[in-house]
Order: sequence, then structure tokens, then C-alpha cells
Amino acid sequence: MGPLAARSKEILDAVVRLNVETGRPVSSGLIERSLNRGLSSATIRKQMKDLEQAGYLHQPHPSAGRMPTDRGFRSYVDRLQAGWALRPPTIPASMRRIAEQEAPIDAEGADRIKGMARLLSRLTDNIGIILGPSWDEVRAVQVEVIPRTRRRALMVVVLDNNQVRSGSIELAESTAAAVIEQAGAILTERIAGRTVAEIRAGRWDQPDLMRTPASRCATDLARSGRHLFADLDEGELQLEGIANVLDEPEFKEPEPLKELLRFIESPRSIRSSLGSLEGGDGFGVWIGSENPVGGLRRFSVLTGGFEWEGRPGLLAILGPRRMAYQRAFQGLELLRRLATSVHPTVT
Repeated sequence: MGPLAARSKEILDAVVRLNVETGRPVSSGLIERSLNRGLSSATIRKQMKDLEQAGYLHQPHPSAGRMPTDRGFRSYVDRLQAGWALRPPTIPASMRRIAEQEAPIDAEGADRIKGMARLLSRLTDNIGIILGPSWDEVRAVQVEVIPRTRRRALMVVVLDNNQVRSGSIELAESTAAAVIEQAGAILTERIAGRTVAEIRAGRWDQPDLMRTPASRCATDLARSGRHLFADLDEGELQLEGIANVLDEPEFKEPEPLKELLRFIESPRSIRSSLGSLEGGDGFGVWIGSENPVGGLRRFSVLTGGFEWEGRPGLLAILGPRRMAYQRAFQGLELLRRLATSVHPTVT
């Protein structure tokens, strides 16, 4: 079969929509009632058989209806995306109301990202994932070093995105409290205005030309405090809504559930997987076997870039191949709009 004719597209789209709604194989009679266009069951059965032979549908067993294959879902999704490219996306009023009620407008930092992931899951009835921007370009504002003993201090680093990194630091030698406090002031001079990438590169633990007890202590503190920046290159990661998908028919079998749990239990795996699925300026869609991430080939993943405080991040939806793709696109678009403003409005 070459390019699908209009009737074939109509019937394929009906199979996809009804399979998404019911989770079951779709019969010709159900399509006939759904289309309400005077097409006979015999005509619909012939079209479904042609679509099956062309690889768009499959029949689980001889007495069953048909279900979409990965190719069938792909054909349907491509038409959805083509339609969006021709006209501005319209967000349903029901989704806008949910966003107005639940958008984390007053939250900041990690709490806001977590709230946005929860909202994405709520809007799409799938797993919502947000990978926040890399911290590389975030700049340091101030360092406070609070002596605890002569060999221990609490270091607090304030960043310009309102985040605070803190941790206990062991000193190499016994040091007076006044010297420790002076060392904190020296560290502030060294790194105020520096990016996290520059700090990780060693810009704050270089020894001063003028060696004093305070400068030696500052270098000691900086070297011991490197762990405060060790995990900042990967960006904030939030995942919400696992319960949304566990009741779906696909997860009645143990293997898909095991694959899902293996994926979500490793933040590093999630980051690397989503990085390999970056969809560019638009929305990326990977359906079933299209997915290069082996453990996700029973699922669909949708991604979309967004801006957070002027830095790029990534939105993602993970769910069964049989997901409501139009609603997923609408949820991604709505979250993208919300994320662009410190005080988001829903439009």
C-alpha cells in the first residue's frame, strides 16, 4: 500500500482513538457506530484487512478486532503534528482550568519544577518528567563559612537562582574562628559572579599570591567543599505520576512493569535517555520500537524543550504506546507556556 487514501486514514484514526479509549482490539461494528457515516461493516472490514496487510494494524487472535501497530500509531501522530504545524495549538478549556488551579505559581527552584512535573502528569494522565536546565551558567553570589569547631565548619553557597548549597567541611588543620570567617570573605571575593562551570573547573581553590592564614584556610575550604557542586551539572530532575499508568492493561503483564521500574529507579538513566531523545525546537515522539532506548521499546516517549530563567530544559511524557497523543501534545504546549514566566499565566 502506498500513501493512505482518505478513507483508510479515517478508519485507521478511528481504530487508534477507540483503542486509546478502551485498551482493547477494535471491531468493525464499533468503528461503524463511531464514524456514523453510512459505511457498512463489510467495507470497514475490507479496509481494516488492507491496513493490517500494510502493517498499520494487527489482529491479536482470529476472533478479535484490530489494534494499531507502531506504524499505525506513527501515521496517526504524524497527521496530528502536521495539523499543529498549520495552525496555532488550541488548549481545551478543561486543561486550562486545571492549570489555573494547580500551576505552582508561588513556588521557586526545585519545588516549582516538582510542581510542574506533577501538573504535566495530571494534564496528560501519564508520567510527567521535567529535566531542569543545567546549572553550568548559574552564578555564585556569596559564601558564608560558619565555624563549628577549630577543625570543622559549615559552608553555605548562595546562587543567583535562589538556590543554596551547604555542607559540613573538615579543615586540614586547627584554625581560629576569626580566621575561618575571614576565609569565607576571601571565597566570596574569588567566586562572586563566577558560574558553576567555572567554579567546578577550579576557579575558587587557586592559592592567593599573598599567603596568609586566612588565604590558606580559604583554599583548604574550597578544596574540601568541591562536593557541593559535584552534582550540579546534570540539572534538576523531577518525575511524577507513576500511579497514572500502573492500572493500564499494558501493565497487567509483569515484563512491561519491570522495564518501567528499571528505568525510573535510576535518575542517571533517565537523564541520559532523555538526552538521547532530544526533539529539537518542536515535539519529539518515539513510539514503541522506534525508541533507541532498549528498556522503553514497549512505551511511547514525547519530549519538548522549554526555557527556565533563560536556560534550556526538557519536558517529557512517558506512557503506554496507547496514549492520548493529542492531549499529550496539548499538555506539553501548556507546560511550555507556563514555564517561560516567573509568574505564569494560562492562555
